[in-house]
Amino acid sequence: MTVTDNESQGIIHVPTLIIALKNGLLVVVIFSLLALILQGILKPLVASLQVVETVTTTLSLILILVLPYIAYIMSGSAVRELVKTSIPQALLTAVIATIVLFSIISVGHYLLNLGIFAPTSSIQMTVVDTDEGVLVESVVEGGAADIAEVKVGDVITAIRRDPVDRATLMARVAQSEVDSPLRLRMIRDGEEIQVTVRTVLATSSDASALFPGLIMALGVTLITIIWPGQFTPYVILLAILSPLFLGYLWLIIATFSTRTQGIIPLDGEGNIGGFTLSNWDFLFGKDIVGLNVSIWQVTLNSLIIAVSMMLIVLVVSSMAAYALSRMHFPGRKAFLSFTLVLHGFPAVTLLIPIFFVLANLGRTPVIGEIVGFNKPIGIALVMVAFQLPLGVWLMKGFFDGIPWDIERSAMIDGASRWRVYWEILLPQIRPGLLALGIFAFLGGWNAFLIPQTYSTGAGMVNLPVFLNQLISETAPVNWNQIAAVGLFQLVPVFILFIFAQEYLLNIYAGGTKGFS
Repeated sequence: MTVTDNESQGIIHVPTLIIALKNGLLVVVIFSLLALILQGILKPLVASLQVVETVTTTLSLILILVLPYIAYIMSGSAVRELVKTSIPQALLTAVIATIVLFSIISVGHYLLNLGIFAPTSSIQMTVVDTDEGVLVESVVEGGAADIAEVKVGDVITAIRRDPVDRATLMARVAQSEVDSPLRLRMIRDGEEIQVTVRTVLATSSDASALFPGLIMALGVTLITIIWPGQFTPYVILLAILSPLFLGYLWLIIATFSTRTQGIIPLDGEGNIGGFTLSNWDFLFGKDIVGLNVSIWQVTLNSLIIAVSMMLIVLVVSSMAAYALSRMHFPGRKAFLSFTLVLHGFPAVTLLIPIFFVLANLGRTPVIGEIVGFNKPIGIALVMVAFQLPLGVWLMKGFFDGIPWDIERSAMIDGASRWRVYWEILLPQIRPGLLALGIFAFLGGWNAFLIPQTYSTGAGMVNLPVFLNQLISETAPVNWNQIAAVGLFQLVPVFILFIFAQEYLLNIYAGGTKGFS
């Protein structure tokens, strides 16, 4: 039966409600089918090939996670036009559509053991915080806690020797594998006892947990209705990049905190605070524990590698690119092809031959003290060898983009090749030179594999290798200090990006020019 406009003049706009439900259910069906294909078809198919992978599981979980929100957004989008005629009618229509969709999705979660109904690690008892500790309020009969003889009224004070509150206990349980033992220290009838409880998979039956989800669903739908459409692409982009932003936010906060858990800094008692500058003591000449070397010596090594690499790459690449762009000589095309082949070589395949080259250079009088093994300049030369093919091709693209007429006019007026190159062509490709220089500097500044291989001793390493040395397999690791050193290494990168992002984009423009 067709619903007429007269039938839609009530408090609910029925045609819009039908469209909203149809859009939401369509999303539910499509995402569910995609998750089913990933889990039920692709995963067994890949497993039959004896390939270990987690991509299909991860993608299916992401689909299930975002499914409700996309459904609510699509449902709310169908009601947006109704806001122009009647805001109360639009809001009520959206609320009813959201409640129906939420109910359908919740039933699906219940039947498939997903969402809040998904089995999680549990010790099958309820607890509350008290002044004495974590009080056991109830124990599931026959559950993990009951089997371990935990009694109602017991007060949990610690896991092993670590004091706990309710939030810490629940977090430890949730992070534990199935059948993992948790040794609980408890007080029972005034006496301290120890009980070992093994975690089990259990499904939550607390329906009250649905209420926050319903509130969130209504919020997403209402925001979709009133949200200005022109901001939608930016919000989507921000949502996609939010893990990256949160990662950098965590890095900054961790450098001034005494803990690394979470974004909100907490002190030892769980209160907001715990800020400290002790993680930055290495900037003021204090050696880092276990590594008797100044951070400024390591920074100098990084600067020597990065600056040397940048200068050599700029000089050699620009000269070679000019010759390849403007001069025709036998073997020119073969040389260009050969540079691409060199660029395709994985660095790891050449580590041993390069080691022998640097070792022999180190035995050469005078030169060996500068460019031999375990020398920053020697490491920079190795990095240059891997960077030059890309630099030559990029610079050739910029030279190819300059008209021949300018060069010919200068040569007719008596200018030499060198003068044409230095005074006429180089100024015109200055953006390309700056872009390649920044690119080469960042490559040398962030280099790890080659400096790690060809440098020994704490005083000869660069910052990335130094960061790796801070992670010990035997001694405790100060992750806050590692975060501080990592942020210190990122400072030049941030500065270059802020002031030179326009030139960095030019590196792609030069590479797209043709070659002749």
